[in-house]
Amino acid sequence: MQLDDWLTRERLTFGQFGGAISRTAEAVRRYAKGERIPDRDTMAAIVRETSAEVTPNDFYGVPRHAQGDSGSCSSSSPGNPADLTAPQQSEAA
Repeated sequence: MQLDDWLTRERLTFGQFGGAISRTAEAVRRYAKGERIPDRDTMAAIVRETSAEVTPNDFYGVPRHAQGDSGSCSSSSPGNPADLTAPQQSEAA
């Protein structure tokens, strides 16, 4: 969720949220409007104060997994010869 959307939903001003994360209203405005990416400490504070509804990925435009997706990767690995077909195994050798 975008920080601007979260602030709107929670009916918080930039100044109110800034106070909660020890940043200025102007800094929060820049984060919310996509003009600046928060530093590591600020990002942690934003995640904490939004109960992880706003995450670092939201600032970088990384989509969240579809609902029900555990987010884990497949257990098969292209580096595992047992997962390759015979022609692939000969190419890998």
